[in-house]
Amino acid sequence: MDNGLDDQIKVNKGLLKISKELNIPIVATNDVHYLEREESFAHEALLSIQTQTLMSDPKRFKFNTDTFYFRSPAEMKSIFKEVPQAIKNTLEITQKCNLIMDFSQTHLPSFPLPENESDDSFLRNICYKKLKNKYPEKTEKIIQRLDHELSVIKKTGFSSYFLIVWDLIKFAKENHIPVGPGRGSAAGSIVSYVLDITDVDPLSYDLLFERFLNPARISMPDIDIDFCYEKRLDVLDYVTKKYGKDNVAQIITFGTMQARAAIRDVGRVLGFNYSDVDKIAKMLTSSVGQQTTLKDAISQNIDISRAYKSDSKIKQLIDVASQLEGLSRHASTHAAGVVISDKPLIDRVPLIRGSEGDIVTGFDMVSLEKTGLLKMDFLGLKTLTVIEETLKIIKRTRHEEVDITKILLNNKKTYQLLTEGETIGVFQLESRGMREILTKINPSCFEDLIAVLALYRPGPLGSGMVDDFISRKQGKTKIIYIHSELESILKATYGIILYQEQIMQIVCKLAGFDMSRADLLRKAIGKKIPEIMEEQRYMFVQGCVKNKISKDKASQIFDLIDYFSGYGFNKSHSTAYALISYRTAYLKANYTIEYMAALLTSERNNTDKVVEYIGETKHMKFEVLPPDINSSFANFTVTNNKSIRFGLMAIKNVGNAALENILEIRKEKNFSSIFEFTDRVDSRVVNKKVMESLIKSGAMDSFAMKRSQMMAILDRILSKSSKKIDTAQLTLFAPIIDESVPEIEEWGLLEILNYEKSLLGIYLTGHPLSCYSYLVNSLKRDKIISFYENPRNKEVLVCGVIEKIKIVITKRKKQRMAILNIEDETSRVEVIVFPQLFEESNIYLNEKEIIVLMGKVETKEKTPKILATKIIPMEEIMTYVKRANIIIEKNKLHLDKLKDIFTKNRGNVPVYFSFKNSRMDGVKIKAADNCSIKLNPQVLKDLTSLVGEGNLVLTL
Repeated sequence: MDNGLDDQIKVNKGLLKISKELNIPIVATNDVHYLEREESFAHEALLSIQTQTLMSDPKRFKFNTDTFYFRSPAEMKSIFKEVPQAIKNTLEITQKCNLIMDFSQTHLPSFPLPENESDDSFLRNICYKKLKNKYPEKTEKIIQRLDHELSVIKKTGFSSYFLIVWDLIKFAKENHIPVGPGRGSAAGSIVSYVLDITDVDPLSYDLLFERFLNPARISMPDIDIDFCYEKRLDVLDYVTKKYGKDNVAQIITFGTMQARAAIRDVGRVLGFNYSDVDKIAKMLTSSVGQQTTLKDAISQNIDISRAYKSDSKIKQLIDVASQLEGLSRHASTHAAGVVISDKPLIDRVPLIRGSEGDIVTGFDMVSLEKTGLLKMDFLGLKTLTVIEETLKIIKRTRHEEVDITKILLNNKKTYQLLTEGETIGVFQLESRGMREILTKINPSCFEDLIAVLALYRPGPLGSGMVDDFISRKQGKTKIIYIHSELESILKATYGIILYQEQIMQIVCKLAGFDMSRADLLRKAIGKKIPEIMEEQRYMFVQGCVKNKISKDKASQIFDLIDYFSGYGFNKSHSTAYALISYRTAYLKANYTIEYMAALLTSERNNTDKVVEYIGETKHMKFEVLPPDINSSFANFTVTNNKSIRFGLMAIKNVGNAALENILEIRKEKNFSSIFEFTDRVDSRVVNKKVMESLIKSGAMDSFAMKRSQMMAILDRILSKSSKKIDTAQLTLFAPIIDESVPEIEEWGLLEILNYEKSLLGIYLTGHPLSCYSYLVNSLKRDKIISFYENPRNKEVLVCGVIEKIKIVITKRKKQRMAILNIEDETSRVEVIVFPQLFEESNIYLNEKEIIVLMGKVETKEKTPKILATKIIPMEEIMTYVKRANIIIEKNKLHLDKLKDIFTKNRGNVPVYFSFKNSRMDGVKIKAADNCSIKLNPQVLKDLTSLVGEGNLVLTL
């Protein structure tokens, strides 16, 4: 090997010497780290990214040469011209390597069969045995569809595959592991439906088997399965035991460098200013469901193209990032992928150990499929856990057994909830954009819900297809069919080709294709390759002509198919997931409090979601009660008075061991006091840290003591508790517990709320802003939630608590700036504080500080953020008030009382009156100068009490 390094030259001389002395042939090698010599700088940048260093750092890890590229044969011959036999030896080795990889075979594990049964016969027998469960009345159509699918499965050799999937889902259901109703194309199979692999009847929704398994394009069927998030590993354990631990493994996945990440990483190691890199990265927008590449960005984006051509540094940045774009960044274990082999995997594919010591394939998903191995996705879907928990709560509180698989799909309350967009917490339907679409579409049947899930994707949203669909459904746009035969296929979607299956149906009906050929055409059109497009157009038009449709009309229909093919969605998948959406919407509409309790339990470790769902629970007119040592369980629970009680598991520092001990002891009887509590529980697990968390979170408020008092006596009672002796050995001389309690004041509201926030993740019994309600309610402020509900750029005034602060040093001028997380009682938002404002206000930029903030909301990226222009601590806000505005409604002017307040509190804040009545509506009057007022908390409270909530507005 020759890489230009001095040490390598020495090593090569030594190798030649050893070769000669020991008569061992020399082999020519070439250490390759990149393909072209010109990529050496990009490789250096990649090393800096991986080692978290800058290119300007002389001590960084580097190769010190640009020769680690793929050499040409001529170069190799030139390098080894003095030892030509080395080249010959390399060629000899390659000729002796004779590895042939056969990708035509599948390696399915053998499913255990009864005697005298084959895979095909056993599958057929099971299907016909279970058919009556799904179809009590077997029609000719049903029998034909089942026989057709079974014949295709037999022909393609996948009967064993269906039996394997049927068996593991059977195991899951028999062991009370929730399984999803299906996902992907498998919902188009009646065999899957009959075997309980899916819950979707493909005949009811015109779902096509050939979209799932096409005999003209044989490839391994793809049945991905959703399992309960918490019990998914139980299924994996079952598969491992059944087929052998050496035959089952999880799958590796490689994270790649996308365009934006490449720009940011390369910009960092090259020493670019953060704001300059950020500006370029934000120019890279996503097109129809696809991230724009850097190459496309230069040709399509004028701003990037101009910067690239005019600035040599930016050109270097983009050139290097382009070379790194798409490279594997890191390897990890796929979240759901599992591979099952017919023999030990070590004989089939390379294996590695994952980060936690588990066995993982060295090939990724795509490569494994080519080797013919059975790849499956065991997906952990948290929603299934939520549904299961909801059903348990319903059974416990209402004594009702709800079979979620048998609920009717025409429930009025469910569709009312959907049309009102009240879908926070509903599977796939809780985003703001989705809620907006629901209120416009007003779904009235299950088909509408299937359409909603297919529509809410980048392609249809960006093309205007969604607006067109809504307009047609509302009758504002007339539906015109190019050909009468299209109506029966497109009627449910108002003349729009929304699903891939509709393309296949059109091709079959108008051009006479069979379903297998129609699926091939669908896939070919989706690739948009000009030569293939023309070939498919010709075939389609010729087929239409045979069915007495004119060439012009046929070509027009093909253009329609071509246009919608880029947006067409898999209806099978949309139908299966719409079923989960419907089930969660049904539970929220009909068993609201039980569903919200289950939802809160599932997200107990996600503070943002807990805050959101507690807000939604209150919006739905239900109360969320604080944790209580005698009423709470591990999870969020529904109380007898139809409230939700906070779960003890959600309290920080209260671990499983402590929780189990408390709940086990409580079974005997409730705790009557803190003294009795410490006397009964095991102090080894319910220690001081646990006790502090229970007290500060409010879980012990039912002991009728102040939190400050309980904390004051905690050390004393714990020291007595730790000296407990076996109750069988109690004597007259056992220590007497001192139950005296000092008379001290309760903590202030802010202190109580801050403890709740740190231990529960939320302000539960109030919000710090409520301490300043007299002031906050008088400011014309914007609530943070409005930035998410109605995102637009605008000037805002926000009151909130600083929950998090991060100090950042700017690259160019080395100035300090800050990124804050601000929270009010409705939501939270990120705030950028630039250097000048930071220096002016950093003295009060501390966590838990309550501030008034002015700035501009930016919504360039999906999540809004505020660019701050002014920050004022709440304690000082009254010194910034420029005027007080009093609104007088319906001539309710308490002049004498107002005059009394003004006289007693003369100051320099001018007062203005605005009238809202039939005679003087809109009139504003400035009070006399001697009526200017001095503001303080009591004055604001008195004025608000007099003129009414919302009628006193302070201008800053």
